[in-house]
Amino acid sequence: ALAGTVGTRLDEVEGEIYQVQNQSNQDPLNYPIKLNNKIAALLNLVEGAENRPTDQSYEAFEYLSGELQEELDQMQLIIAQDVARLNELLRELGLDPIDTEPPIT
Repeated sequence: ALAGTVGTRLDEVEGEIYQVQNQSNQDPLNYPIKLNNKIAALLNLVEGAENRPTDQSYEAFEYLSGELQEELDQMQLIIAQDVARLNELLRELGLDPIDTEPPIT
């Protein structure tokens, strides 16, 4: 049950950052865009301009960055609390814990 709860909570965070329901070319019309698309659209707007970014672009970036940080903070909380509890249970059962360290690139 705990593993399912952890998975569901992480899926919810992912769903706020990235539109996971897109399967076909028509799906972007049916499902709302998420943070990654909004940030990408802002980047495209700023890169395509001949002048420096407008104050509104900076404001939009600050807002979107804040929204993204909230989701990342929520993900870290889930990892620190829920995944840690799940790892305790896995160890008690003699199973390997879930590796929560980011991969080295």
